[in-house]
Amino acid sequence: MLDLQISADHPLIKFNRQLPVFNWHYPFDREEDLIEDRLTPYRAQSKTKARRRSIYIHIPFCETICNFCPFSHDIHTPGSGVAEYLRALLTEIDLKREFIGRCKVDAIFVGGGTPSLLSPREIELLGEALHGNFDLRGLREFTFEVEVKSASKDKLQAMRGIGVNRVSFGAQTFSQKYRRLFHLDARQEQITDAAALLNSLFPYTNVDLLYGMAGQSAEELRDDVGAAVKLQTTTIDVYPINNLTAPRGMHLATARAGLDVLPESTRVQFRILLGRLFQDLGYRPISGYGFAAASKERADSSDPVQRQPNFLYHDMVYGYQDDEIIGYGSSAISQTPGFNMYNFVRRKAYISEIMNNRALPHLAFGPIFAPERGIVSFPYRGVLEKARVAWENVPDETLQALQEALAADLIVDQGDRCVLTQAGWLFYVNLMYYFMPSSGKRNVSERIEQQKRSGRSTGSTDLTVWAGAALPLVAISGTPGAQLRPTGRSALVD
Repeated sequence: MLDLQISADHPLIKFNRQLPVFNWHYPFDREEDLIEDRLTPYRAQSKTKARRRSIYIHIPFCETICNFCPFSHDIHTPGSGVAEYLRALLTEIDLKREFIGRCKVDAIFVGGGTPSLLSPREIELLGEALHGNFDLRGLREFTFEVEVKSASKDKLQAMRGIGVNRVSFGAQTFSQKYRRLFHLDARQEQITDAAALLNSLFPYTNVDLLYGMAGQSAEELRDDVGAAVKLQTTTIDVYPINNLTAPRGMHLATARAGLDVLPESTRVQFRILLGRLFQDLGYRPISGYGFAAASKERADSSDPVQRQPNFLYHDMVYGYQDDEIIGYGSSAISQTPGFNMYNFVRRKAYISEIMNNRALPHLAFGPIFAPERGIVSFPYRGVLEKARVAWENVPDETLQALQEALAADLIVDQGDRCVLTQAGWLFYVNLMYYFMPSSGKRNVSERIEQQKRSGRSTGSTDLTVWAGAALPLVAISGTPGAQLRPTGRSALVD
C-alpha cells in the first residue's frame, strides 16, 4: 500500500505525499464477486431501498479524439452507426423497466463522448424514452454534455424541450500550445459564441478546465482562469489532468514536445493558486473542484465553500450506500445498494447483446457490503451527513482515520455533520484513500502501480520538503516569486 501519512504540523500541507489520481467509484468489487445471473441485483432491490437515484447515459461518439481522454469513445463519421446505437440504447431503457419499474429519478446526466452529436430528433427520442420509462416529477437536475462545434441552436432547443436544465462543455485550456498538443480543434470564437448561446438558453451552464499539464506555468494557469471567467458560465469545474489514466498517445505527444510532467508538489501548489485567482475574480469554491460567482448571501464562516449552485449528479455518484446510479449505454456503470454493474465496453458487443439476445448488456458483481461508502466519498462532496451512515457497521480503520483527520484539522465536526476545511479540500483525494479500509487502499495502490508499469509518468509525489516550512514560490504576472503563505481561512477559500 502507499505510504500515506497525516501530519498536523503544517497549517495547510497535511500529508507526506499527494496521490497522482483525483477520483474513483467506490465501493470496489473483486473477481470472485462476479454473479452468474445478471438479474440478481434487480431481484435484491426490495431488500435495500435507494434513497436517491440518478441516471447516466453514455453517448460514445466524438468528432475528434482528445488524446488525454480516458473514456470509452468512437470516432464519428458518416455511417458510423449513431442511429443503430441509439436504437440499442432506447431498447436497454425499455428492457430495464421490466425489472426496475417506473422508478423516481432525482438527476440525469447524458455524457460521452459527445452527446451533442445527436440530431434534434434523436435528442427528442431520448427524451421521450426517459419521460416514458421513469417518474421525473421530482427531477431536480438534467445535464447534457455538449461540444462547442456541434452545439447548434436547434439541438440546444431540443435539449431544453426534453427538460434539460444544466449544460456542460469542455474548454479544457485556452493555450494554443496545449490545444494543439491535446488535439482540441475548436476555435476560440466557437467557444465564446457557444458559451453565450448556452447562457441564453439554460439556467445552469458549466465549463470544464484542466490544469497541471506537463510543463504548464503559473502564468498559463492564470490566463486560463481569466479566459474561463469571461465566458460567464454558472460554474467552472477545474480538474487536474489525470496522467495515470490518460492514453499513451498523450504521454508520447508530451514527450515529443519536450515537456516534463509536473511533480505533484507543483500541482498542489497550483491548486492553492487556483483558489487565490478565483477569489480575486469574485468567485468562491462550491466543491473541491468547482467555482461559482460569490453569492450575495453571507456564507457560513465555518464552511470553506458555498453550497449553491450544486452539482447533484456528482454528489450522488460520490454519495452514500443508499444512493443509486443506473447506467445506460456502452461502458456505463450502475451502482445499486450492494451491487456494481458494468455495461459492455465495446459498442458492437453492447448492441448485439441487446438487439440480438434481448439481454441486459452488463456484468454484475455483489453482494458488496460497504457501510463506509458515504465516509470514503465524503471528501469529494465536502459534507458528511451523519444520519446517512450506519455507524455500528463502519470498519474500525475508517473510524480511526476520521479521528486522525479531525485532529489534523482536515475536517470539522459540526454536530449533525462533518465538513472539510481548506486543507481538507486541498487533499480531498488523499482523504478518500485514507478513509478506506485496507482492502480498498490495496486496490487503489495496485491500480496506480499497474499504470506506472505501463509507462505512464506521474512525476514526484513527495511533499515532505514542505514540512514545517512556508509554501514554495510561484511566479505570476506582477508578483514574481510571490509566496503563497497560509494567512488565515479567509485568504485561502478552497
